[in-house]
Parts: sequence; C-alpha cells; structure tokens
Amino acid sequence: MTVSTSSARHLLLRLSNPAKLPDSLLGALRDEVVLAGWMRASGVLSDVHVRVVDPRGGTASIPKHISGPVQVIALEGSIGLSGGDVSCGLRVVLARETDSGLDTIAGDLVDGNIEALEVLITAFDDVTATRQLDRSGVWVLDATEGAPRPAAAPSPQTAATAPAPPSAPAVVPSAVQVGFAEASRVAVTEAPRVPAPAPAPAARPSPTFSSMNQAMPQRIAKPVEAETEDEMVPEPGDIVEHFAFGRCDVVKTDGDRLHVRLGKDQRIKEIALEMLRVEPLTPEEGMPARYFKLARRL
Repeated sequence: MTVSTSSARHLLLRLSNPAKLPDSLLGALRDEVVLAGWMRASGVLSDVHVRVVDPRGGTASIPKHISGPVQVIALEGSIGLSGGDVSCGLRVVLARETDSGLDTIAGDLVDGNIEALEVLITAFDDVTATRQLDRSGVWVLDATEGAPRPAAAPSPQTAATAPAPPSAPAVVPSAVQVGFAEASRVAVTEAPRVPAPAPAPAARPSPTFSSMNQAMPQRIAKPVEAETEDEMVPEPGDIVEHFAFGRCDVVKTDGDRLHVRLGKDQRIKEIALEMLRVEPLTPEEGMPARYFKLARRL
C-alpha cells in the first residue's frame, strides 16, 4: 500500500494530570477533526497497562499493569477511523528505575494516567484512512478503502514525429559576365533536410493508490456544482448537526467561519465553512431556530 498526500498540518499538544490516555488524546483529535495522520509523544505516565503480542498464538496477550510513574521514551502510532470514530495507535517504549537496575518495557499502551506529555500530531487532511486489526494481532492503517483516490497518471503516449520541413527552393544566381564573353555555369544545390526529433520517452504511470498487479483506473471527475447567490449560511441562534461535534448552537458567524457552542461540554469552537456542506434539516418539535446539517465536503 502506497499513499501520497500533499496537504498536511502539524498540531502540538501539552497534556497533564488529570488527563488520561487514550481519552484525552482522542478528544483532541475529534476537536481538531483529524481523520488520518501520525502521532508522536514523550513524557511521564503512571499506572499504565501495556499489552504485547503473544508469540505462541500471534494474538494480543492480556494487558500487564505497571504501577507508579514511568518515563515515556517513545510513544507513537497511526491515526485513522475505526467503527465510525477516530482511533489512534499507542506503541510505547517505557523506562523506570527498579531495585535491580533500569527496566525497559515495550508494547501497545492500553491506558494510563498522564503526568506530563508532549504530543506532535501530523494530520493528513486530504486522506481518510481506516485502522483495522491485522491477523498478526496489531492494529494497522488501511487506506485502500477510506482514502480518496487521485486521478491516475495519463496513459503513456509516443510523441508524434514532426514532419520534415519542405525542401528549400533551388538557388540560381545570375550569370556573371566575364570579359563580355559567355556566362559561367553555376551549380544548383538543395538545402539539407532537418532530421526529425527523437520521440519523447513514455511517461511512467504513478504507483500511488495502485494495486500490486495493475494500475488504478482514472477517477471520474466530479461535476462542478454551480454556486448560488443565496447560499445557506447558519446565523446566530441556529442549530447545526456537525459530523464530528454533534449538535451545536451557532453563537457567531463571520461569513466563511462559524463559532459554535458544543452541546456536550459547552466549549466554543471555530470551524471553516469552506470544508463543509450545509444542508437544511426539518426542525424538531419545540425547536425555536433553523436547523442545519454540516457534512464533510469530499
């Protein structure tokens, strides 16, 4: 599987007690609408559960509980959708000091308390990937189903050979009189032909989003929707159903951006309308305002 992306943004997070993994990290990914990407982190955790692959059966073993604080030497994993919600891999290397010396633990982090954690998230906004459980017992990315497929490279074509230019007309100079005698004879020459240019090398098709045996067919272009002058924009007091945040109240609009209050925790979020498709919904009974659906514009 090969996935190419041209649009990425980076997010820096600082999490501290009483935050927990993975809940606090997944909440930040939902707030920032990260549907595909990669995460790296380091810091200090406590009371963690770590699981490793059982070599006898090739499946995940029972999580092992590690009490007390541990230092996170490395923590990283992929970000994608699983079961309709965002999920994140947490492959970790931990270290702690014991009576017998330095102890190192590695595996998949199931959960833990955050004492202090710095997180770098690279979000791929033009890719939608899924995370699935591999037969080896670990969760891995699968972008063949969820990722948008870019247009395939044009089929190779051999450049047409340029036609040879026409022959130059014969040049016949006028006779030169020598001593009022007969004119000298001159040779008539023909201009040499310009050789045709060599054919251009055939373009190699891109391997992006192609299978192992055959190239991906070209994507059919989507028709461009005509913009209407009265495009619907939610106003303050309206209610919207956001595809990631759920039901929200519109508190402010700037034309191309909305400020909404989340229904679950009453926080204010700012979202861009250019990445969303606004659709009117039928207001529910007792709903005093207009009602809209905010879906991702794919």
